[in-house]
Amino acid sequence: MTQTRQLVAIMFTDIEGYTALMQRDEQQAVEIRQKHREIFNKNTTDCGGELIQYYGDGTLSIFKSSIAAVQCALKMQHYFNQDPVIPVRIGIHLGDIIRTETDIIGDAVNIASRIESLAVAGSILVSSKINDDLRNKSDIQTIYLDVFEFKNVNQVMPVFAVANKGVVVPHLSDLKGKTEERIGKSFKRFKRKAAVLLVVLLAFIATLLFTRQKVGSGQKMNDLTIAVLPFNSVNLDDGSEAFTDGVTEDIITHLSKIQHLQVISRASAMHYKGSDKSLQDIAKELNVNYILEGSVRVNNNQVRINANLVDASSNKNLWANNYDNTLVQIFKLQTDVSKDIANALQIRLTETEESRLNNTPTNNPAAYNAFKEGQTYLHRGGGKVEELKKAEELFKKAIDYDPNFCRAYVGLAETYLEYIFWGRESPEKMLELATKPALKALAINSNDGGTFGALGSISYYKFEKETAILYLKKAIEINPSYVSAYNKLAWIYTFEGNLKLMEENFNKVIKLDPLSPKYLGDMAQSYYYLGEFEKGIKKMDESLKLFPNNNMLIWMKASNLSALGRYQEAIHLYTSRSVASNTNWMLGYCYGMIGDYDKAKNILDYQLSKNKMVHVPPYMIATIYMGLKDYENALYWLEKDYEVGGQGLFFWGLKRDIKFKPLHGNPRFQALINKLPLDIPK
Repeated sequence: MTQTRQLVAIMFTDIEGYTALMQRDEQQAVEIRQKHREIFNKNTTDCGGELIQYYGDGTLSIFKSSIAAVQCALKMQHYFNQDPVIPVRIGIHLGDIIRTETDIIGDAVNIASRIESLAVAGSILVSSKINDDLRNKSDIQTIYLDVFEFKNVNQVMPVFAVANKGVVVPHLSDLKGKTEERIGKSFKRFKRKAAVLLVVLLAFIATLLFTRQKVGSGQKMNDLTIAVLPFNSVNLDDGSEAFTDGVTEDIITHLSKIQHLQVISRASAMHYKGSDKSLQDIAKELNVNYILEGSVRVNNNQVRINANLVDASSNKNLWANNYDNTLVQIFKLQTDVSKDIANALQIRLTETEESRLNNTPTNNPAAYNAFKEGQTYLHRGGGKVEELKKAEELFKKAIDYDPNFCRAYVGLAETYLEYIFWGRESPEKMLELATKPALKALAINSNDGGTFGALGSISYYKFEKETAILYLKKAIEINPSYVSAYNKLAWIYTFEGNLKLMEENFNKVIKLDPLSPKYLGDMAQSYYYLGEFEKGIKKMDESLKLFPNNNMLIWMKASNLSALGRYQEAIHLYTSRSVASNTNWMLGYCYGMIGDYDKAKNILDYQLSKNKMVHVPPYMIATIYMGLKDYENALYWLEKDYEVGGQGLFFWGLKRDIKFKPLHGNPRFQALINKLPLDIPK
């Protein structure tokens, strides 16, 4: 018998539920199968394919290229979806086959069959080899689903779904097929198991990234950038969704500790949760070389994490694997990660580097779970007091479970600092509260970037410039992707009047967190303090295209407009916001500056009354008095602001704030200025 070898695209199709239909209505089943074959034969011929055989309600065919096979599948699904609808599943794989006069055989045929068995009615599933061939075809869209272990296939296989309009993209929970489970012994708690899996996963990611990008390859080390997209939860309950988000965050946190690798922040990555954008579009928006995506499956208290690494420039899948709970020595695994990285980079780790990479956060699952839940509330970033109190409570609970949990102390310190940023409590009070856990964290672990970041922020709010710079630079040395540290440094250089260093640090912030309205707004306000008001407005116009209704960005643009004396435009923006549209302190200032004193006084009265019930930064009340030209009261409230610890950002900028220029010759104002560690602007 003559045999030949060929590299072909192999397609399997079948009709979902055909056997049950045959039992219910034999005549209808025959008619549907006949229509299926007519559509299949015509389109296969038109696309240059070749039928190998029919088997019951299914077909096996081959094509000369991946593109021809997928284009044919799309055409067929279009016709199958016309009334009467035929529920057809299609699977395609590219591989080497042995062809005889009547049949084809080979592992590739088996894999194509297994992929088709995963599909649901109306879908087209393809292997990574097919997907690689489609990466430059803009008219064919695909979505990564998961990594699977198929029966009688000795390797894990990434599977993708064609996602063109009119084609069904199945949810992971709908995928059954001829697969094998690879779940090992169970742990007492599945969340602890997931932490183990993450460390193993990171070892593989780090090794692959650095093996592919060696020094001297033509690409600079600081060009290594990666975004970890929110992992998909195979389970549909709310608890699993939150748990999966925690998995994503842990991967980002660990990768951020790797020198020379820039990792997009959690805040920007989470913008793509549930997004249907292509990976290439996401990579372009985030300006990254690599994208990591994956899924988490929790089943009967067991966990599986699947991951897929993509080269963003080519949309080629570099590597994919899945991890279950067969490894339990989490602390040893963290040591293995450091060795993998060092070996891949051909670097001998110093004792300090060994210490940082060998650090283990906690061995108490309850402490870790409380910590992760606390981070969830802290990262919501809206400054709501109830959320900050919940975060505070959870970090304290984590500390109760494990008094040596360094990161829980850092989380507690960061929560107190958020009260200051949002003006919810007296800075003096919050700084005292924040200092204790920050120093405790330092005593536990002197090689933690978050600890130095918290200490740097505390020094920043205390007007201790030199100390703040030292702590913040130390945080960056330990964690090169520490966004908050770059942000605080940018503000310090702003208040020194150093435009170059301000832009250098803020550009780093926005590279690492490009979709954060908070940091985009911060940069605009930095331009305000440097007298670069038009730059601030331009930055906000660009940012508002991304976030057209963001209240903070609208506020920052209005602030820069007010500095140019364009008060009516600023008022229009302040009153267009969805919050505090008639009570904002800057709105009161602008009303005063145009002579509308009644409206300004109404806002002043509102803020004074509010101050009797909750903390209102005195600086804000002083600003309204400046609009009313009541300089004595403005000075009184500025002095009061300093007494309660200042409002960090606003008070450091007092010397450069154009709103307070009329006070520059006043001795009381000069006395306040002299208490700050920066030069008086000329």
